[in-house]
Amino acid sequence: MFTDHRHQRLDEKYLKFGDESVQIINGIPRFTPAISYSTGNFSVLREKHAHLQIDSLNGTKDRYNTIISRTGWGAKFFEGKLVLECGSGAGPDTEVLRQLGANVVSVDIAGTDVCLRNVGEIGQGCIIQADITALPLKLKSFDIVFCHRVLQHTPEPRKTLDHILQFVKPGGVAFVHSYARTVHQMVSWKYVLRPLTKRMKPENLYHIINAYAPSLFKLTNWMYKMKGGRRLADRFIPLRNYTGIPKFSAMPPEAMLEYAIHDTFDALSPRYDSPVSANYMLEVGKQYLDQPFEIIEMPTITLLRSKL
Repeated sequence: MFTDHRHQRLDEKYLKFGDESVQIINGIPRFTPAISYSTGNFSVLREKHAHLQIDSLNGTKDRYNTIISRTGWGAKFFEGKLVLECGSGAGPDTEVLRQLGANVVSVDIAGTDVCLRNVGEIGQGCIIQADITALPLKLKSFDIVFCHRVLQHTPEPRKTLDHILQFVKPGGVAFVHSYARTVHQMVSWKYVLRPLTKRMKPENLYHIINAYAPSLFKLTNWMYKMKGGRRLADRFIPLRNYTGIPKFSAMPPEAMLEYAIHDTFDALSPRYDSPVSANYMLEVGKQYLDQPFEIIEMPTITLLRSKL
């Protein structure tokens, strides 16, 4: 699966192919260093909330239901498919894809050990530490290219999309998610505050959010009881509070507060956050996909997904 795969071999410490070699640490080939543009924001989330989004550990089916709903493909479709997961993070989607019976090649630029700890014994697959804008893999070799909640956080999202779709094999399918480039999205508190917060030291920003979150959590919970209160709070109060949303109903208040801190920091801290337009997704999809696909633009997210 690696480029020039005819000459690859595994040994205890290195993956070797041709005259090149890549160090293997903890069973993961490391094509990129441990420090990257994601260090400080996403690394903080992995360290402090490593298990928060893992369905099997948080008592929900949030990630499972989200993947099934957003792809529109149904659970059976994933069985036996070779999947390229572009941006695995702590592994919440990796877990679901493997449980659905897919053979998953999960790639992230750093922090891959957290994903390994969370899902290493589940299903079939491997984890690679590499840059999804320069994948060391064979083109046109995957049944499914899957990129969820990642594209907008790469330095050049349009080039990233152009690159990853080249790994869909003939007759293969793709699912790509981006935050929407809509007026509704871009005038939210997140994008008003980001010019300041993305320049802050991530540790300082996390400390600030962690300090104010309990008070705003109580305030927003009170506002949610009022007519129109949720819409008002979600638009103007800088806290991602999911209290009252059915898919999180099994979570106790302390877990909901942790989720609020996690997702608020996730909204404000990334160095890059540039949503890709629906028109560009359509243009690139036409260039690389030989199967029918659709672009679905919602107020906050845009999806490119192949039709079955």
